[in-house]
Amino acid sequence: MLILGIDPGSTITACGLINPSTKKAYYDFIKLKKKLKQEEKVFAVYNFIKEILEQHNPTEVAIETPFYSVNIQSAMLLSEIKAAAIIAVKQYGIEVEQYTPRQIKQSICGYGAADKNQVKFVVEKTLKLDLNGQPFDVSDSLAVALTHLYARGL
Repeated sequence: MLILGIDPGSTITACGLINPSTKKAYYDFIKLKKKLKQEEKVFAVYNFIKEILEQHNPTEVAIETPFYSVNIQSAMLLSEIKAAAIIAVKQYGIEVEQYTPRQIKQSICGYGAADKNQVKFVVEKTLKLDLNGQPFDVSDSLAVALTHLYARGL
């Protein structure tokens, strides 16, 4: 079994994979250039997720439901990026579970309003990783995978 956690973002979309039996983890991310057109960003994320699926063949997938701010443009782009990731996963016949940022923070830190540093710290300790130098999106994607692992009782 291999669980894929996805943290969709308009600047960085990250994937974290966890094998529940060994607690071994793998991660990768795509950094989207600001000058790219919106449809190019969405397509790039779609292709990135497909590549991860083909390389690692996860059995379960979880995705973070993005936090929507006041900016409608950002909310629309994030929704499209999340949809691209879900479509890529569904093409492989895999179900997708969705978790809110509050659910993830509660699951990982025991506190639904934990900050990104706290989440990163717990993820590093749990998976015995050093994520220094990596964007927070990486620890967030691994937190999504861990949240799904905990929700499934694994």
